[in-house]
Amino acid sequence: MKFIDLFAGIGGFHIALKSIGMKCVLACEIDHFARQTYLANFNESFLKKDSLFPEDIWSVDFNKMPDFDILCAGFPCQPFSQVGQKKGFKDNKSGNLFFAIEDIIKTKRPLGYILENVQHLRNHDNGRTLKTISKKIRDLDYTFDYKILRASDYGLPTHRPRIFMVGFDKKRLDKQFHELPIQFPNKKKLKKTMSDIMNGKCSTDFDGKIERVVGFTLRVGGAGSGVQDRRNWDSYIINKKEVRITPEQGLQMMGFPKGFKLPGSRTQSLKQLGNSVAVDVAREVGKTFVDHYKSYKK
Repeated sequence: MKFIDLFAGIGGFHIALKSIGMKCVLACEIDHFARQTYLANFNESFLKKDSLFPEDIWSVDFNKMPDFDILCAGFPCQPFSQVGQKKGFKDNKSGNLFFAIEDIIKTKRPLGYILENVQHLRNHDNGRTLKTISKKIRDLDYTFDYKILRASDYGLPTHRPRIFMVGFDKKRLDKQFHELPIQFPNKKKLKKTMSDIMNGKCSTDFDGKIERVVGFTLRVGGAGSGVQDRRNWDSYIINKKEVRITPEQGLQMMGFPKGFKLPGSRTQSLKQLGNSVAVDVAREVGKTFVDHYKSYKK
């Protein structure tokens, strides 16, 4: 199967779906530093063409996009995030980017889509935002299912609850299965703990009595507040001493493979990780997508 990687960040979806045999044919990312990271880690020939690795999605002629099976998009979460301003669709900078997704689906009619966002999207504007997204997609004659998935339930030592939305073109499924909800992936055991990643005992306080097995959710801003601050996400107590995570440790928490390059500063690298999709979760959702289609296609 072929997929496109919209609002691609540093390529979490790319790594996840490529690892299960899929091929990326277009990626879009506007952030300069994230683009540098993407190019440092992927060498597909399409990345050399501006039309296939654009910055601004609205600059793309959707009719001229290559054909693909799956639209993947971790569309910007700041308009819906608990730590953002929660403007949603009213955010003129990034809140309306979902409508680009809608237009692409309408124009290209892919087999289906996998979308990811912060869990607060579910209740944003008293649930009206998610209802709008669902209606827009269903009006295109696609199915729509969603579920909150935590990275810590799929092998990674970070909580990172995110909403995943998945659906199919009804014309590609046997009619009797149009309303059959997708079965989201079963939970997996942790592959590593924070103690493994930090190379020392990670504990909840300086007494060191209680181990912190799962780490905080990586975020975009607010780093450096320290372990005593309830907003802290990048500092840990290791062997009874306060330690800040490195980008390399952040990569492990998010499921990126060994050798993945983060060419920017620590601040930029952690920001990019905070914006990324957790690789192992995206991989499991991708497998579920394929299994569902194979079971219920025409």
